[in-house]
Amino acid sequence: MHSIVREHKNIDEIINNKIIPQLKLINRTILVNGYLNIDIDIRNYANIVLSSINNLGNRYGLSDKCPTGSYVIEHTSANPAKPMHIGHGRNAVLGDSLARLLRFCGASVRVHFYVNDCGDQMPYVGIGYYVAKDLVLNRVNSGWKPDDVMGIIYSVTYAVSEIKRLSKQIEQLKNEGKYEDANKLIGERDEWVSVINNFMERDKELTETLLKGLSKFEDLPLMVKQWSRAYEEGDEFVRKVIREAVDIVLRGFRITLDRLGIGFDSWDFESEVAVDNGGVSRVINELLRRAPQYIERDNGALVFRADKYAQDLGLWDELKLPRYIPKATLLRSDGTSLYLTRDIAYALWFWDNFKFDKLIRVIGSEQAHPQAQLRLALYAMGYQDLAKKLIHYSYEMVNLAGMKMSGRKGVYVSLDELLNEAKDRVMEIVKGRFSPDEADKVAEAVAVGAIRYSFLSVSPNKPLTFSWDKVLNLRQNSGPFVQYTYVRTNGILEKAGDIPRLTQIPNNIANEERELILLLGEYPEVIARAAQELRLENIIEYVNRLSLVFNSYYEKYPVLNAEPGIREFRINLVNAVRTVLGNAMDILGIPRLRRM
Repeated sequence: MHSIVREHKNIDEIINNKIIPQLKLINRTILVNGYLNIDIDIRNYANIVLSSINNLGNRYGLSDKCPTGSYVIEHTSANPAKPMHIGHGRNAVLGDSLARLLRFCGASVRVHFYVNDCGDQMPYVGIGYYVAKDLVLNRVNSGWKPDDVMGIIYSVTYAVSEIKRLSKQIEQLKNEGKYEDANKLIGERDEWVSVINNFMERDKELTETLLKGLSKFEDLPLMVKQWSRAYEEGDEFVRKVIREAVDIVLRGFRITLDRLGIGFDSWDFESEVAVDNGGVSRVINELLRRAPQYIERDNGALVFRADKYAQDLGLWDELKLPRYIPKATLLRSDGTSLYLTRDIAYALWFWDNFKFDKLIRVIGSEQAHPQAQLRLALYAMGYQDLAKKLIHYSYEMVNLAGMKMSGRKGVYVSLDELLNEAKDRVMEIVKGRFSPDEADKVAEAVAVGAIRYSFLSVSPNKPLTFSWDKVLNLRQNSGPFVQYTYVRTNGILEKAGDIPRLTQIPNNIANEERELILLLGEYPEVIARAAQELRLENIIEYVNRLSLVFNSYYEKYPVLNAEPGIREFRINLVNAVRTVLGNAMDILGIPRLRRM
């Protein structure tokens, strides 16, 4: 029974307007407890659905309910200091699939990567690269993955800087007779020494080169601060060194993202779009001019009272703000800007250079407060429309059982490691079925499908716990399961040859066939709602249901060996399932395969 349910007050409208009967799809209508149950004529409905899918092909799923308009999506934007980790993977796949979905709907979409080259981490990357440049370039040119090499540079340089900083504090505390406090810092310093020892085991030559080069700098922590300021002020030497280092990391990022089928229309360097163009100065000056009563000094730092501004204007609902908003520091006491200030300038850069209906920023939930501060600052500066068009597409962390990640200490599971592990596990299954080259391609495609599906399978506002048993489950709710189902439909149709013309729908349609037809007819609504609500997990849930029903159906009913009349119908039904699965897989970024 397929039901269209409406509140009782709308039943007369439906019947009197004769909307449903005009379709000639109704067997009967039953009013039950104020709801109208409508029994569809499944044969007529099947004819409409199958014909529509056959005619529209890869455009099936579009409807006038799909949002169009213009979108800018900024996603991933990992700090260019080390390889992207598993959390960046969720960000990247969410952002890319949103872009795919909206483009399918006919929207104009631009996708941007924000390169945080002004961040506090960059001096560590630059200084370490400077003292080990020849060895770094030799490694990269020899085929080492660029961001892997630079990850070692960043972590070891940071560790050395922390050891120097702590050693200075320890010495001072001892001189003051504060031995208990000194001992606590000694334990912290020992942790950083352990980090360096771990990298000695991973890459002794590069680590020793770094230690030798960094030992020349008496006050490395001070040097880091000096480089940070010099970079923001446009110092030619510091800019050249850090940009070289960042470009090497980005080369590695592109390799990883290419594996996942993810690309960008623009790579926006923070120094260019938020600093060199006067963006930071513009933010400060406009806030001082338009909202001076909400700007104050705190120990020399410049602070925007975002909390007070939100309270005074009552903007909680209008800007969809969290109930707690902290103060927003815009400039440090030394005059350097913070990430938030540059982020506001970046939003203004978008506003100045592109026309859009929505600016979607895929950023972790831990940034809820800074993103709220950003919208409030824009509102206070007079950019109310921009503040309302900006969407913080928030997502929760990816959890790995028994592991706590720390990029600075070099403790993380990189996205490459995740993909490689998935590929190795799949290779164990497919080797022997294909030639070595084909097995490699199949294993890579299945690994990509598995990882992408996993990242999309849980609502972004819920933490995702990564489990290989779920990720590679061939029986349900996984990328490989959907790919296997698609391959199964493809195998049937390759044996069938040309798709026969559908002349009639059988009188006796099996329950599974009825369920498949209703699911196929539901697909445009699924796409429209997913695009309207930006809920990719709805498509995941749909393709899993469709795959489960199809596989159950295929196990029970012959297709190619069915009797004439039924055979043609079933081949068309299989073709429709393949088309819809393929369309959904393209939106989700799950590779299609002919064989598996």
